[in-house]
Amino acid sequence: MWILGITSPLPKGMQWESYKVEHLIASSQQVLKPPGMEIGAKVGFWGRLFLIPSMIGLKNLPDGKTLQQVLSPDLYNRWQVQKAKYLRNSWGVDRLRPTFAGEKLYSAALRRSGLTDNHVVENSIYSAAGRNKVSVTDTSYVMVLDNPRRAAKQFKQLTMNDQQCLSGILGVIDQDFSQATERANAWATGDIRALGKILSAKQQDECLSAIGSTDFAKKIGMTDISSRIRQAWIKAAEAALTHDSQSVALLPMSQILASDGYLKELQKDGYTVQSPESPNKAKAADY
Repeated sequence: MWILGITSPLPKGMQWESYKVEHLIASSQQVLKPPGMEIGAKVGFWGRLFLIPSMIGLKNLPDGKTLQQVLSPDLYNRWQVQKAKYLRNSWGVDRLRPTFAGEKLYSAALRRSGLTDNHVVENSIYSAAGRNKVSVTDTSYVMVLDNPRRAAKQFKQLTMNDQQCLSGILGVIDQDFSQATERANAWATGDIRALGKILSAKQQDECLSAIGSTDFAKKIGMTDISSRIRQAWIKAAEAALTHDSQSVALLPMSQILASDGYLKELQKDGYTVQSPESPNKAKAADY
């Protein structure tokens, strides 16, 4: 298995030499998508949902509240500064839950900063797989709800402790965008050491944790989400290593370089993981 580390955001209009990766895909049996989560429903009317909050009406704060009413004064001031910079004409954003207000702000800041989070690399990989008739495998953890309507009603009245999520997004906009070009250049040239320095800080999905720590999430069994997402990807990767003579998998660089990342778990399960900087030897997974 060849593992391609991906990173985001990237500069708009970035071009990268994908010949080697496309050549590997052409001789592979499948391409594994990056880790993710989907929420499905047994009821046909709802079909498959990507995230519960995407259902109509669930992105707004309950009881008609605004961000000024639910955020701490310090966080609200930080929000106001960035909103004035990137979302001056965005009506109604102050009635969104902090998580989704932050998502809107992040997208606007990306556009203004000449960056993109549109999965350019992944889409290029999937196109190459399609041209070569190589299957693309979704590795997402899928949670199935027995009663999605009831879950939606419960979520609509939920008070989430997602101020930490918004604070994290504001921190990314303040600091991380300045490193985006440096990170993209290190990724494009395969400079593992430079990437290791840039991504050295432990990254946590504070927004996912905000949802996963609620009483609502506990009631429907939506707990320990990061671990479940991790195990779903590991399971798909080990199945590919068992059944395919060759495969290509996508994984965030932060997880590749983390001391307790996904590849460390593959090693614990007995697989050999070889870095591009390692001497050439027999291997089960390369990145």
